[in-house]
Amino acid sequence: MKRLTAWAVCLMSLHAAALAEEPVKNGSKQETPDRSADVAVSLWPEEMGPSFQGGRPECFKLWVIRSLRFPVDRYDVGDEAKVGVAFTIDRNGRLTGLKVTECEERHFADRLSREIALSPMWSPGRKKGKPVKTELEMRFVFRLVAPPAGQEELGLCAEDCDTYTTADRRPSFCGGGPDEFRVWVQRQVDSLMGPGALTEPRKLILRFVVEKDGRMTPAPEPKYRDEDALEKAVRGVLTAAPAWTPATIAGERVRFGASIPVAFGPGAAGAEYNDRDAYQVVEIMPKFFGGGLDKFRSWVMAEVKYPLDMLKLGVQGRVVAAFVVDKEGRITMAEILKSPHPQFSEEVMHALERAPRWTPGSQDGEVVRVEFTLPVDFKIRPGTQFSTGAPGRSRGSSRSY
Repeated sequence: MKRLTAWAVCLMSLHAAALAEEPVKNGSKQETPDRSADVAVSLWPEEMGPSFQGGRPECFKLWVIRSLRFPVDRYDVGDEAKVGVAFTIDRNGRLTGLKVTECEERHFADRLSREIALSPMWSPGRKKGKPVKTELEMRFVFRLVAPPAGQEELGLCAEDCDTYTTADRRPSFCGGGPDEFRVWVQRQVDSLMGPGALTEPRKLILRFVVEKDGRMTPAPEPKYRDEDALEKAVRGVLTAAPAWTPATIAGERVRFGASIPVAFGPGAAGAEYNDRDAYQVVEIMPKFFGGGLDKFRSWVMAEVKYPLDMLKLGVQGRVVAAFVVDKEGRITMAEILKSPHPQFSEEVMHALERAPRWTPGSQDGEVVRVEFTLPVDFKIRPGTQFSTGAPGRSRGSSRSY
């Protein structure tokens, strides 16, 4: 019986093989559709940005800054620079179309541009598995430092000073992440203020930078409003916080900007942070007319006006604003974190209030709220002329973002 069963299975297999080779009515062989191309394409994400030496685009920033050298007879240790550039990574991975978009001192931009032009090949961006041309915007913030021993003849080196919100390895606190940090802050605040000091639940968004050595640098104290008892207690706690394990990109330590919501008062231990609170970094970041924060900066630049009173008095400075792009793409929770004068704050706030909607961001396939920080520099060029008319974009004044 077992032999008959085996023969039957064998005959069925031969019959199936014969059918696979059997000609169809038009005389051609029945073809099995080749799905290999579809399978190959499906292995790629729907859309993928370009990469540099196997890493994220930020790796290119660090590569460029490591390569910079400055003659000691023209530059000093401690000199700082901020240069914005835009370029294209073509379908073959070549860097083309380099242009400077932001520059405080041209000689820094010239040296940076020469180094960028020496870029090795990139891995191009892809869309549905096919290489595509990708436009990138990048900001370089660096400080000049002494060279390593034995390399003095090469000139001063550059050290990256930018603050990142994405990294290969995010900072960790006492071996954990934001949850461990929240618990630590809550306990410290309770010990300072005493149990039961808060009769109503409160939630604060703690903004700070984890430095390269793990130290925490809290966000600047607000200049135009007084902190309440809870905010003062939290600021004191952050100042005395233990060191974090710093973030790294391509194995190099970087400064990392964090924004962590923390609940206080009744129910703080069981507070949820997943839905109503904003992310800083998500899988798909919000888009502003197809671009990101840099494109929004350009829009803000066209909207804000230099306050005439500040222009007459020669007042300059930087406004730092924070806002959240909600699930509908609207700008909400806008606030000024730092400002040299209320008139500058009003200009930036008015621009944020009338901003068009964004395309919201998403995480794990769900639309989420995302927080941004926007610096706006108000500067007056030497020899600026102004009229006594209505405030406006004054000739010779500049705002860099």
